[in-house]
Amino acid sequence: MKIGALFATALTLSLFAGDPAALAAGDGQGVLVTVNDYPITSYDVEQRVRLNAILGRTEGSIADQRKRALQAVIDDVIKLVEAKKYKADPNDKTIDAQIDKMAKGSNTDAKGLAAQLKAKGASMGALRRLVAAQIAFNRLLNAMYKVKVEIDPAEVDKKYNEIVNDPRLKPVTVYEILEIDMPVENTGDAMADQLMMARAADAAQYRKAFKGCNSARAAASGIYNVRIGKRLQADGAKLPKPLKGALDQAGTGGIIGPSRSKTGIQLIAFCGKKSISPDKPSRQQIETMLTNKKYDVYEERYMRELRRNAFIEYKDAKATE
Repeated sequence: MKIGALFATALTLSLFAGDPAALAAGDGQGVLVTVNDYPITSYDVEQRVRLNAILGRTEGSIADQRKRALQAVIDDVIKLVEAKKYKADPNDKTIDAQIDKMAKGSNTDAKGLAAQLKAKGASMGALRRLVAAQIAFNRLLNAMYKVKVEIDPAEVDKKYNEIVNDPRLKPVTVYEILEIDMPVENTGDAMADQLMMARAADAAQYRKAFKGCNSARAAASGIYNVRIGKRLQADGAKLPKPLKGALDQAGTGGIIGPSRSKTGIQLIAFCGKKSISPDKPSRQQIETMLTNKKYDVYEERYMRELRRNAFIEYKDAKATE
């Protein structure tokens, strides 16, 4: 079913069970819309915006994101109203089971998942609403329309080969570098050149003491105001050719420079390089993706019908802007 895959990797992403009226849990926020007499508040919409952000659905302007979030919450109410009519709405136990699966997929439990959501400004209640609506709608599709999606193994093979051979999934050589800065005060007079020369001498002293990236701080002993940056990782293919060539020549544990920077003198240490291969999807993930895509056709067809029959009243004119 679609719900199983929708959130399996979401956390890498208003509490109720079967009762759409719980959508009104808006902490006193203004009602934007009523759907079949059930209110949707600005709080509900804001929560969906944050959930969408966790799921990576951040296309368009902030206004566009809010419109999509509002429509999604409206659809949730419509789905649950319809499911309740046919006694297809899920209970707490069913929702809890799905939440547990999602948490497990994120290597945590329900409490851990709730903490992750809270850290991003989203509530477990908003997620439960989303899960409940999708479970209810899947039940309706299966029971009322006898939807049964089958995927040909050959179709899975074709899509799998297409994805795993995508150039964007090829290994990337990452260079790890460390910037060492020696600031020079901008005096704006004849002393400036002398200060720069003095710092160049400090840089030469630092180079002699440097014995690899793990010694970066120790090498600064006795030298005034040396700033050791954080280790940075850069795609070797995107590094400027002169810098890449200099790093390769210096070798792992080597150091290049000194060179002039905007703030004074800079050295760059080469901590090493490694090959990183992006994770490739499993055949099961590909099959689930294709199943969801075909499921979407039936879902949208059914939703168009339900929206036509729903009574939607906008209480706030700005909600449609």
